[in-house]
Amino acid sequence: MQYITIVRGRLKDADEDAARDAHNAIIDELRPQSEPLGAVGHQAYTDPQDPGAFVAVDRWSSIDGLQQFLGNPNVQQRIGSMFDGAPDVSVLAEREGWRAF
Repeated sequence: MQYITIVRGRLKDADEDAARDAHNAIIDELRPQSEPLGAVGHQAYTDPQDPGAFVAVDRWSSIDGLQQFLGNPNVQQRIGSMFDGAPDVSVLAEREGWRAF
């Protein structure tokens, strides 16, 4: 079964290049910790009309690994450092038997 996390928040840095660099540094730091726990992909999005509105979608193969990773206070601090306020984090599970494309 696959799982995803959706992280939504307002980027702290209004400068798009600085926000991208901060995001990339966090990903480079956390990826080696997340992959052994079951992280299989990460994609970042911003609203073309409001570049400060950020959404990330992460794919996971393990709910236990996902929960362990997101429950780590250091991970929470690093991810949270990108945002102006706490981001909203949702965890969703793939539905078996539902068509996808």
